Amino acid sequence: MAQVTQQHYWFGDEQAQKLHLERLDNGLPLHVAPFSTLVAAMGPHWKPGCKEKVLAMCQATYDEGYMVAYYEQPDLCIRPLEGIGTMRNEALRKARREGWEYLLYVDNDVQPPPDALVSLLRRMVPVVLPLVRYADGEDHGLTIAKTEPGRGLALITSSVISFVLFNVRALASFETFWEDSLGAHEQYHFEKLYDRTGVRPFLDTDVLVEIVEPPHFPLDRGD
Repeated sequence: MAQVTQQHYWFGDEQAQKLHLERLDNGLPLHVAPFSTLVAAMGPHWKPGCKEKVLAMCQATYDEGYMVAYYEQPDLCIRPLEGIGTMRNEALRKARREGWEYLLYVDNDVQPPPDALVSLLRRMVPVVLPLVRYADGEDHGLTIAKTEPGRGLALITSSVISFVLFNVRALASFETFWEDSLGAHEQYHFEKLYDRTGVRPFLDTDVLVEIVEPPHFPLDRGD
């Protein structure tokens, strides 16, 4: 009896085939562009040197064989942070519409190393964040800013979202996920995600991203 070919994939290069096979080996579902990532910057108000670092990371990711695109979300805030949830939802809609598998949110004050995105993608988890360090050397009361590096992957309940990688499917059950209320902070959103999907974020302590500006706590200042 003649054998029927049920599935056959053609790849643009050996690296694309390698990524495809790695997914299968790790039990992940197929995707037309495995590990493809839309890097969405939240606004055009870059701190000195930060945009260059993000673009260098995107180039390094492409050089490793991953499909990547950079996108700068227009500022929709009349007052600071007022419309940041809407901006994040716009980036999510773009990622869905264009078929990206992952969405990396980056703020305008981050300075990632070139291999940051590839390292996070290789964790193959639904939501993952790096360790962060603030340029002023302070931890600003944040656990993530004083966590010991080099301890692998850790399951957490919340973290700052200046630099966070989502598998787009982790947000598939939400028409819109992000909210604009000042009270809708990081913990609020990660609990919302967990309540609907059972997904918790992971912290990759082997990846370190510097943040130039101190964190913003609008509820503490009433603005």
